[in-house]
Amino acid sequence: MRIGITGTNFVSDFFMRASSLVEQIEVTAVTSGHYENALAFQSKYGIVNVYKNLEEMLDSGTVDAVYLGVPNSMHAPLTLQCLRHHVPVITEKPFAASLKEATQMIRTAEEENTYVHDAIVPLYTDHFALLKKSLGKVGKIHRAVFSFTKYSSRYDAYLAGKNPTTFRADLCNGSWMDLGVYCLSDCVGLFGSPKKIQASGILLDTGADCQGSAIFTYDGFDAVLLHSKVTDTKIMSEIEGEDGILQFDVPSLIKTIWFTDRHTGKTEQLCEPDDTSFACQLRDFVHSSETGLKESALVPHALTLEIAGILEQCRKQSGVVYPCDSREEEL
Repeated sequence: MRIGITGTNFVSDFFMRASSLVEQIEVTAVTSGHYENALAFQSKYGIVNVYKNLEEMLDSGTVDAVYLGVPNSMHAPLTLQCLRHHVPVITEKPFAASLKEATQMIRTAEEENTYVHDAIVPLYTDHFALLKKSLGKVGKIHRAVFSFTKYSSRYDAYLAGKNPTTFRADLCNGSWMDLGVYCLSDCVGLFGSPKKIQASGILLDTGADCQGSAIFTYDGFDAVLLHSKVTDTKIMSEIEGEDGILQFDVPSLIKTIWFTDRHTGKTEQLCEPDDTSFACQLRDFVHSSETGLKESALVPHALTLEIAGILEQCRKQSGVVYPCDSREEEL
């Protein structure tokens, strides 16, 4: 499968490393909002074709699918552009900036009979499946904690008076959309929609959030979500039950999972460390699109919409408002 890349941020570097592990994928083209960045990316990876914009790439006949590694505000319009050209598309997380956008994207995919892939990496991995399968080990669950806190390399630029894309509400960025979405997706993927949501955030003068938290209420237990792009932490994600604790390291990757038995006090490592999570979802994309599936069996459209709706609730409760929130017309 010939894939073209749109966007040359660091996430596209992740894509290139992951795609090298999937033998069915060949990256044949690249484009960027800044043509000079596309040329540099082409040179870095030896990509044959470079284009000035996505439209040119879609019309070139050199790609079978497109990967979108672009600012969040561009996810919906560029995904729709690909779908209307009948080109399958991998849309980076978060799938959309709002539930309305996500709904239109999925409806258009169905109308155009073209596959769209929600690139929320951990939900496609064997380790996530193992985590879900292992929930019974802890017995009756009383609390879950999902923690993703990482000091952003762009925060120093913000403090220096610059305007990095990471902290711009006009681009639909911020901590909920970058890190919090992983905590949220893991939680919803494991337990479904909560009965009640209480969310908050700390906003910068750009209107974007730099950190936040939420409590999701389920029958018999709460899930606590913690995320930040302006601090570090040693708090690990865990699921606490009457018989023990399941712990895992990074919500976006889930490299390793441990179980501690409350009765024996012994801790068991349930899997070997794995840093190839990104490749797992690419394999699912190839399988789903080439076999003519309407949606992924691992992340079906209903789950994508569920996550989009809850994410919108969390950021709005946190006071984060995006331009798309006041847009009435569809894209």
